[in-house]
Amino acid sequence: MALQHGAGLKAEALTTERVRALEPSLSEKTQAAILRPDEACLNTRAFTAATLKAAQRKGVELHGHNGARALSIERNRCKGLLLENDRVEAAWTIVAAGCFSSKIEGAAAYAPVTPAKGQMIALRCESAPVEHILWLEHKYLVPQLDGRIIAGSTIEYAGFDHEVTAGGMELILREVIRMVPGLASARIEETWAGLRPDSPDHLPIIGPTDLEGLLIATGHFRSGILLAPVTARLVRDWVTAQKVNVDWSGLSPMRFLESQRALHSKA
Repeated sequence: MALQHGAGLKAEALTTERVRALEPSLSEKTQAAILRPDEACLNTRAFTAATLKAAQRKGVELHGHNGARALSIERNRCKGLLLENDRVEAAWTIVAAGCFSSKIEGAAAYAPVTPAKGQMIALRCESAPVEHILWLEHKYLVPQLDGRIIAGSTIEYAGFDHEVTAGGMELILREVIRMVPGLASARIEETWAGLRPDSPDHLPIIGPTDLEGLLIATGHFRSGILLAPVTARLVRDWVTAQKVNVDWSGLSPMRFLESQRALHSKA
């Protein structure tokens, strides 16, 4: 409650009776909850498709299936990207490749991100409807407009492996069924896993570097889609005006280089 109110967000403590009235499918063992009335969900696949379409309408040139291999650097300036089968020149280069940002030659020092796998399950269960986004520790249920319920998620540091595992499914199902027992009879419609970019200090990496023309925008961990609009606005403001209206120094890509230099100087 204090965390929500401190951030200027609405939050209301609920009694057992109120919780059960709002979500009858919740476990009878539920003793209390916090209602966050302004919380909503986003269909990430639809959002991604819409973003690509909007970009194309603005004249953005896409190079699909032609991965970024390295930064193109001349003297102390980034002049674009070397792709697998091409070269792209640009006044500004923004590395926003999620956990793959560290795989781009020349970018790893600014974006030392590692993949954190998250497994997910799409359920359908008419006998145990879920009306609100439900959180229990690190597990959650998110109802969708099509009637599915998205259940997640795991946090696994297993490299770039994105396979769905029996152990991951068991962990998610055990916790969400504890939250909503009726989901034991739910139908599993889909399973998948994604790779989140986690930084050494678990904070996003956003901002310019000491290479002229290079910006980094990654390391958002579990909140990449949610923080996409504000990240895009900050990057846009820097590219167009070389200034932003918030203090983003704590997110600077330079913090990793500076810590490395400090360690080397001590050695």
